[in-house]
Amino acid sequence: MRKIKLYSSILLATIISITACKDDDLDRLNITTIESGAILRTISKQLPAIDITNPAGATMSVDLEFDDFLGQDTMESVDVFASFVDATPVAGQVLTFNEVSMGNVSASTFTASENGKLQGTISMNIGSAMSAIGVTDDQLYGGDIFLMRLVLNTTDGRIFTSDNVGPKIQGSSAFVSPFRYSGSVVCPPLTGTWTIDMQDSYGDGFNGAAIEVNLDGVITPYSITGSSGSATIEVPSDAIGLVFSFKSGDYDSEITFQITAPNGVVTDHGPSPDVGSIDVGIDFCTL
Repeated sequence: MRKIKLYSSILLATIISITACKDDDLDRLNITTIESGAILRTISKQLPAIDITNPAGATMSVDLEFDDFLGQDTMESVDVFASFVDATPVAGQVLTFNEVSMGNVSASTFTASENGKLQGTISMNIGSAMSAIGVTDDQLYGGDIFLMRLVLNTTDGRIFTSDNVGPKIQGSSAFVSPFRYSGSVVCPPLTGTWTIDMQDSYGDGFNGAAIEVNLDGVITPYSITGSSGSATIEVPSDAIGLVFSFKSGDYDSEITFQITAPNGVVTDHGPSPDVGSIDVGIDFCTL
């Protein structure tokens, strides 16, 4: 019976392997057999956080490479569209806005690179997009999203954009042609000196637990090895993101701490603090 089961397992694994290979082959694109098609390959992108206090100061920009796989000069232009996604409903109501045109970029603005393919940059200022869409500053909130969608027009009348290309074109490392890019609205934190006061009731420290501070993507853990201690965090005026989180250890029931903001607001946490993001008692989006 064991041999039969073993042979059956091997056969099943072989069938799965063959099927997977066939599926992979179907997913792959053999550029030597492509007779028509075109992409805007993403070379690099600059999609900064959109500061709620100065959204017009942000510009979304992408460096692109045109490729029609046949070495033909079939690029005519690129249409640029902007849209806004309200990710923060108020009283259950979500703001809706129509997508709007932000203009047309001619192929003449692209230049031939060393590999012979046309390369160029397309940008969209958020302030201009807000004016075109009809979004006002007071309608923004942290987490809202602006989208820039590109439509590639070819000289023979074909159109390529985010809703008529497959996932292999949009996300694969070879093609990287999503035709759509996003930027998120963020609320800058309160600047100045933040203080964390930490206590352990048993007196032997946090035992693996920590208060993690994420300042503009740099995460720093803070903890104690004895009964108490404190730490200060300096948040500069150009900071975009500040998040406090609690990481669990072996004896969380012994842990308490207080976080004091630069404006004097104090929040108490513990014993047994909730794991994850820490509420510091301040809504940065309303500062």
